[in-house]
Amino acid sequence: MMSFFWVVVLVFVGLQAYIRFAPSDAANWTVDANADAPGTYPKGGGFKVVAKVDGDADALLGAFDTAMMAQPRTQKLGQAGGQQIYVTRSLLWGFPDYTTAALSGDRSRATFYSRLRFGKSDMGVNAKRLREILGTIGIAV
Repeated sequence: MMSFFWVVVLVFVGLQAYIRFAPSDAANWTVDANADAPGTYPKGGGFKVVAKVDGDADALLGAFDTAMMAQPRTQKLGQAGGQQIYVTRSLLWGFPDYTTAALSGDRSRATFYSRLRFGKSDMGVNAKRLREILGTIGIAV
């Protein structure tokens, strides 16, 4: 009976290590920023907002970066294709959520997409986080 316990513990520890240390490539988390019109909120995995850019697009991305980096357990994963990619880990298990900020080719709209990597449900945390961040930089959702 005791050996079964240790097998379960080892499987759990191995799974936790994989979740925390699995490699993340920023290029895997880019979005097609030209695909959707402003106001698009697709369903099915995470939360995505497409907003019209009024004013300086670079200032908007800078404000988003500042707000994103102020989030607990968040780090910038990198940039890929001109897009900014962030990873935020859950407090208890360290599950990664990826957030991408991208401008359309004509810089008239910005796409913000936050989604999970592991599992099927994020219990609304990505939508809540993204709504709060966008609210702080003046984008109503």
